Amino acid sequence: MIEKYRLVIEYLKSLGAIVTESSGKAAVQLTEQLDRKFMNRPFYWHYRDALHQPGDPLHIIITDSTGAEMHKDVIQIYPDHPIFQSIFHSAQIENRFYTAYENTEALRELFPWMTIDLTAEAVPPGSASIRFNGRMSLMTGRMVMSNLNTLEDILTADRPNGSILRPHKIPYETSLNRLNHQLEKYIEDQFNLKTKKVEPAAYIHTYHISAGLVYLQSP
Repeated sequence: MIEKYRLVIEYLKSLGAIVTESSGKAAVQLTEQLDRKFMNRPFYWHYRDALHQPGDPLHIIITDSTGAEMHKDVIQIYPDHPIFQSIFHSAQIENRFYTAYENTEALRELFPWMTIDLTAEAVPPGSASIRFNGRMSLMTGRMVMSNLNTLEDILTADRPNGSILRPHKIPYETSLNRLNHQLEKYIEDQFNLKTKKVEPAAYIHTYHISAGLVYLQSP
């Protein structure tokens, strides 16, 4: 869930929302544009527009899980909530960026990695769609490719107390270009292995793309 939560938070920040984060949740003051787009209050905004009056965008709570404590008189959304899913979908379409950290209780150095997550499927349809993850160390240039996001269960949105973040050696743009190129080749190889042949008339469609800067114990 951390990937979805982080992507939603960074997306809202990038569009001007005021976000105050604490452990596993965030208080968000929406802008008028975000309220109009996601909060399903067309009659409220139509009334305000008809009177030529400014509106009052909502304040909401976003949590990274469904089991969090509910807050009275404040809309609270979580990964299974339809409003959360709507925001997440928009964030994916616009390819927003997130930051996360490996969860550790001990005092540790954490090293920067660039990561890309996406879903791919062959067109015309053949096999089922597959979720892929690729990541690259910004210290060494080492790359890891996988059909699963193996980081999902170890990441947190909050920087661990006492952690030391090592600065990156490889520029972000360089790493994204190299990682994207290698991930494309890996995906093509995986689909060719699944079909046992190359279909020249087919192509691979990718969607639900997100990228992030993650800090891990491994350099």
